[in-house]
Amino acid sequence: MHTILSFMKEHEHEDFTVLNIGTAGAHTVPIGSMLRITEIVSGGSKFLDHPMLTDTLPATIPNAIDGKLYSSDCFVSPHVYSADFLKDLATKADCFDMESSALYSVAKHFGKPYISYKIISDHLDVDLDAWHRLVHEVTGTLCSNVLHLLDEIGKRETVELL
Repeated sequence: MHTILSFMKEHEHEDFTVLNIGTAGAHTVPIGSMLRITEIVSGGSKFLDHPMLTDTLPATIPNAIDGKLYSSDCFVSPHVYSADFLKDLATKADCFDMESSALYSVAKHFGKPYISYKIISDHLDVDLDAWHRLVHEVTGTLCSNVLHLLDEIGKRETVELL
């Protein structure tokens, strides 16, 4: 968190968009699926009354589906959350990660657009070794999708990575 805050303070007068691209777990969305996150429905460990709505880009990743994300402050697993909570989660969010609500909050604090794409790397039924293997397996697809997105945006406007 210190790094993103320092970066944002240093570049706060520049015009840019925070683009959060990475992996996420899911209940039922197939592994390898790309999601364009439209809402973040939590902050820490509780559901929000009003979701954090994300912004859009002038291009998108092919075959990305819109999805809602639960951003937790710990790994989402049956070892951490109750079965009732996980059942509720399955009705409120398509996927989950551990960083999006914090990044969104910082971006909005500094008045920057926030956009997020996630590739589904796992379901709730994996141990840490399997999780590492699955993340490695989807990384190539994720990289290809990011390059495509940047190429598409670059056709419309200047792209500079900070």
